[in-house]
Amino acid sequence: MPSSSPSPDPAHAPTPAERLAREQDFTRDASHELRTPLTVIRMASDLIAHDDGLSEASRRSLARIREAVAGMEATIDALLLLARGQEVPLEAEDFHVGELLDQVLEQVRPQLQRKRLALALEQQADPLLHAPPRALAVVLGNLLANAARYTDAGQVRVRVLPDRVEIEDTGIGMDAATLARAFEPFYRGLGTPPGGGGLGLSVAHRLAQRCGWTLRLDSTPGQGTCASLLFGRAVQD
Repeated sequence: MPSSSPSPDPAHAPTPAERLAREQDFTRDASHELRTPLTVIRMASDLIAHDDGLSEASRRSLARIREAVAGMEATIDALLLLARGQEVPLEAEDFHVGELLDQVLEQVRPQLQRKRLALALEQQADPLLHAPPRALAVVLGNLLANAARYTDAGQVRVRVLPDRVEIEDTGIGMDAATLARAFEPFYRGLGTPPGGGGLGLSVAHRLAQRCGWTLRLDSTPGQGTCASLLFGRAVQD
């Protein structure tokens, strides 16, 4: 007669700190494992892009593959940052927001062009931050990708102010109930378009908190959403 599995011993149940450590270890290991196949896909798609014989339809499909890979790599970067314990400080340095924003906009520009969305940049200031640049790149990338995903016509407007960056779209917007749950992992409101895993806003919010920033959302159904990332004490004089 097969023996039954022993009952868990309450005395040896993992503590909250141990559970958190296990979750962080799993997230870190899984993220590293995902990097290899994504790198292969990215390198292969870069090679295919140089084929002059590709049809226009194939080029559009290839562009979407490359966008998906870039999005997944950004998510992995975010998960690796979040997997670090609170006692391990993120690598901060002084940098100008405008220079980093230019790089992020170049990554999201193909997605906007594919949907024929206008991109408006209003740089009223160029804050100098002391912060982790990788974290800001992931947060802004997720917010921009989210704005493009939920906007079918019109524009995405980016404003850089002395203490914040605002990303405003003319998309489907959110009602009060959806807005209240927007930062929950994997939450997808009614009318959510296909694509995306429901992690973008959640990851952006958690990373912002980790860096001491504040992420706010204002939205009106049928008119669009404005995401404001306030830097607080990270702004240098």
